[in-house]
Amino acid sequence: MDNSVSHSVHRVTGQPGYRPQARDTIAEADRLEFLLLRSRQRNGVLSRSPLQRYGMARDLMKRTRQLSLQSIKRRFPHLTGQALAEKIARAWLQDDYPSAFVPGNNEKMWIQDPLEIAFLLHNLFESLQIEYFIARGSAAILYGEPRTTRDLDVVVSMQRDRLDEAIASLEESGFYVVGIEDVKNGRLNILQVIHMATIARGDLILLGTTPFDQMQLERRQAVSMEEGQILYYASPEDTILSKLQWQQQSQSEKQWRDLLGILKVQGELLDLNYLQEWAIQLSLSEDLHLVLAEAGLN
Repeated sequence: MDNSVSHSVHRVTGQPGYRPQARDTIAEADRLEFLLLRSRQRNGVLSRSPLQRYGMARDLMKRTRQLSLQSIKRRFPHLTGQALAEKIARAWLQDDYPSAFVPGNNEKMWIQDPLEIAFLLHNLFESLQIEYFIARGSAAILYGEPRTTRDLDVVVSMQRDRLDEAIASLEESGFYVVGIEDVKNGRLNILQVIHMATIARGDLILLGTTPFDQMQLERRQAVSMEEGQILYYASPEDTILSKLQWQQQSQSEKQWRDLLGILKVQGELLDLNYLQEWAIQLSLSEDLHLVLAEAGLN
């Protein structure tokens, strides 16, 4: 390790209040891990760093699916074809398994990257001229600590009078759509979509009408993925604020870990003034101050 890196690690380990990602990890080891994640951002092409972390998460999710498939096939060796497909789908979707859902039975499709549906949805929304951005867990993975996620959260700027058009396009693209009537009637604002071939799940969240909702759409970021494919993501600052809102409601340890991961990776690249201004408007100042301190940014 060169002197600049060792000095950086030594300098940051002394900050009080720092919180590692896991209880069984010492602060110095946690800081070193995130120093290495950040170093990918500082060496070489800046715009490639999110893809490296994202690639790590995608590999994790693909391997997780492969292991799950192998385990289920060993436990239920008599299942083949559609019966095996249904068993896999019930295991992966759990309570979100729709009663009329018929999964595809091509095993090679099941172990594809479950986030490939992001590209399918991007192309669909572009064709319909519907603005969107990927948010929540998938955005946290892009900006912070690589991890697995069960689904893809996509916020869409779409009026309810365009629902029929969007649903028809989704179904033509191989998606099973759940919650249609509840969203049409205004009881819910989330459509659940399941790609039948890959058994990959997503939530399509109708954009709200608050100033913060509109600001998130205005500040969405175009991220260049592999082979020049563009996906739109919530900005890192808006991902932090949104997760603080969710954490305030749920007191979820996972939300807090995501927050710490984003802050530790992004660090000085974040617009702290923007975060603090919106934290005041959203009544999140106390939580923001705490998570900044625990991420070593106080």
